[in-house]
Amino acid sequence: MKIVVFVKQVPDTDDVQLDPKTGNLRREGVKSMLNPMDANAVEAALKLREQFGGTVCAVSMGPPQASYTLKTVLGMGADEAYLISDRAFGGSDTFATSQIVAAGVNRIGVDPDDIILCGRQAI
Repeated sequence: MKIVVFVKQVPDTDDVQLDPKTGNLRREGVKSMLNPMDANAVEAALKLREQFGGTVCAVSMGPPQASYTLKTVLGMGADEAYLISDRAFGGSDTFATSQIVAAGVNRIGVDPDDIILCGRQAI
């Protein structure tokens, strides 16, 4: 059984800045971290693995530096980590993001009896 956990790299909430022209978050020079809500989902996945067996797979979509978030999740005890990254994905809305991560999950081979966990929301 695979226990897939979606995780997101988010800006450190102590250092959030907006670009005044675009209204988008400025990410240059801003420290990033694992979304705390997703960390809760990772902990739940690890408990499920402990109780029922299986493999914990973390999946994230983002820029190459999101690999640091996946390293954090591996350090928490996840067995595998996958980064879905392409410049073409920049600025994706929620529908596009859901299509991209669904395709990624299908590529790593999720069966109908596997479990997918997500955090509640991004901070």
